[in-house]
Amino acid sequence: MHAERLLMLSAELEQRDADVARRIAEVAALAERAGAIRARAVEVASQLDTVPAELDLVAHAVLEARAAERGALGELADAEERLATLEGAKRTREEELDRALRTVQDAREVAADAATRVARLDARHVELLEQERKLTDEAETLAASARAVAAEIAGIPRVSDAGRAEPGRTLAELDEWGARTRAALFVVRGTLDAERERIVAEATTLGASVLGEELAGTSVTLVRRRLEEALRQAGGG
Repeated sequence: MHAERLLMLSAELEQRDADVARRIAEVAALAERAGAIRARAVEVASQLDTVPAELDLVAHAVLEARAAERGALGELADAEERLATLEGAKRTREEELDRALRTVQDAREVAADAATRVARLDARHVELLEQERKLTDEAETLAASARAVAAEIAGIPRVSDAGRAEPGRTLAELDEWGARTRAALFVVRGTLDAERERIVAEATTLGASVLGEELAGTSVTLVRRRLEEALRQAGGG
């Protein structure tokens, strides 16, 4: 076979190999993105499932904490009233006044602790609502991302109809879509890998016919380079 023809064939094989390699990388990237969307959808769904129950627990705790705060404030008011009465009396023993003062101080600490607990629980309630809002927003973002990936998959040859289906909008639908899509892309990846192996086999066969040696495991690019070098040397000789 003429040297120019051999070089042209090796260059064509190299181009085909590069094209298939690009398509493999594209399919792999789409599968990775679909998998990431699916994994995060599962996480978001799991987190969203826990929020309502925790909100109920916090709401119940808030009611109890506010009741305790009201009780503490009532006891504080009684203690302060008792102290004021003793301070206004003409004859009050110092130790009795000291006890009343300590009672007021203790009641103030209890009331302050109760108020702190109410504030902490109120803050947790707000935090949970904000967490729920963010997770809901993220679920919508994931659905939009899935639609973008699905649009790209639609342009990939050989993808099954199941793999081309729209992802839906709910987190459960995104989970199912991610599993179905990755499976479909895995099949396409397998077909492309087999195609690339055939191209490599064709290139090594071509190289062996010219170089007279086995080139098992050699890349298409290396075969072309070795053919080019051998033919150049043959032409020079």
